[in-house]
Amino acid sequence: MNMEGQIVGAFCFLQIASPELQQTLRMQRQQEKNRFARMKELAYICQEVKSPLSGIRFTNSLLEATDLSEDQKQFLETSVACEKQMLKIIEDMDLECIDDGTMELEKGEFLLGSVINAVVSQVMILLRERNLQLIRDIPEEVKTMAVYGDQMRIQQVLADFLLNMVRYAPSPEGWVEIRVCPFLKQNPDGHTLAHTEFRIVCPGEGLPPELVQDMFHSGRWVTQEGLGLSMCRKILKLMNGEVQYIRESERYYRIVLVAVRDCCIRGFEGSVVVKLSCIFNSLCSYHFFCNIMKYYLSCWLIGKGE
Repeated sequence: MNMEGQIVGAFCFLQIASPELQQTLRMQRQQEKNRFARMKELAYICQEVKSPLSGIRFTNSLLEATDLSEDQKQFLETSVACEKQMLKIIEDMDLECIDDGTMELEKGEFLLGSVINAVVSQVMILLRERNLQLIRDIPEEVKTMAVYGDQMRIQQVLADFLLNMVRYAPSPEGWVEIRVCPFLKQNPDGHTLAHTEFRIVCPGEGLPPELVQDMFHSGRWVTQEGLGLSMCRKILKLMNGEVQYIRESERYYRIVLVAVRDCCIRGFEGSVVVKLSCIFNSLCSYHFFCNIMKYYLSCWLIGKGE
């Protein structure tokens, strides 16, 4: 640039990248390409799965208007709950909101028994494939207990941990036990709190170390299941919950889930104001979409006696 401010020339510098730098740049470009390809695949799956989900929703609405047996009504209720859970996950895929704790919860009153049915249905195919026995100890009053919270997110969290527990339980001829113990507690302010303890236990070595690492350290994920567990742990935090991995004679997770707001419980004398406090011990996979579809079809075949 001369004295008058005009550009009269330029200096150029040429740097030859070292082989190490060239290799690093190639790896970065490949990683960016892979990330973009994964994003396209995910967007495609989310878009294409909406149509069959819409078909399932329409079929469910038709079935609701028919004369169904009690068993068929329960199958339909479970199918609807799983369909809504799938739709919730597909339509709300902003992981950043989960990471930073700003995801909004859609709260409402629901029966705890309906959640248990939906969660168990998502592991039945895997249990049969791995020849595992499911042991259930669930009091009748739990099935009619009405609680308040985000039903779909609670289903998602419990199903994900349970699926991973079933996946890593020793097979064949192993077992998974589900025990539910509800009890009422009086608060100093006169409100009655309903605490429900879930214990889901299995023998064996438990989760692989990399899965545990993925769940508690969300910087980088080694496994897809680990990503799911990490997201579920953060969703639990949004619901004032927490999760711990405990290694004892039987490996399990200790998950404490506390509903944010008060709710009413049916099945006990009177109408009382309560909060849901769940202690959920589990070991857990992630075969979410396929298992729901398979269970949906098998339920209606059973209902028809085929």
